[in-house]
Amino acid sequence: MNALLWLALFRAPVLPVAPIDTGYTPTIVLVRHAEKSSNTDRDPDLSDIGRARAAALDTALMDVHVTAIIVTPYRRTAETAALVAARHHLTPIVVAIDANNLDAHVAAVAKAAMAHDGVVLVVGHSNTIPKIVHALGGPVGADLCDANYATMFTVSTAAGKGRTVRSRFGAAEPSGAEQCPGMVPR
Repeated sequence: MNALLWLALFRAPVLPVAPIDTGYTPTIVLVRHAEKSSNTDRDPDLSDIGRARAAALDTALMDVHVTAIIVTPYRRTAETAALVAARHHLTPIVVAIDANNLDAHVAAVAKAAMAHDGVVLVVGHSNTIPKIVHALGGPVGADLCDANYATMFTVSTAAGKGRTVRSRFGAAEPSGAEQCPGMVPR
């Protein structure tokens, strides 16, 4: 991973958790979509807070040469990635998602991400991002909580092995955002 990526990922307000092994390629940055405008609509757009978080994602990645962006068909993922896509003149790759077969979606996203060199941004959902991290060789993780939108995973890969850094970007989340007993991921 180049020095610009390292600096961009760890500039304020992103808080690093561990160093990244610079010998791995590609590097995949994974985030959950930003805050949505409705918890009842099937395909809501981003709220004002979500648009601010999408801008924070663009700021966190502004000095990184993103080579591909992967999203789902839902507006909230496309809107989260839109500023990064515009900055890098990219059209996001849309990978279908079937709630009854998340494993197929996870495998398709991992395959699409690994098909690119450089830095790939993946914008997914609370119940897909940890599974995609694992499919890329990172650790097994629980679904993200409903109130958890600031988590960023960076996975550097080589020969099926992943080195993962979990960090944060954008505004701080409410207290307890990572405690979610009995939640239904969305």
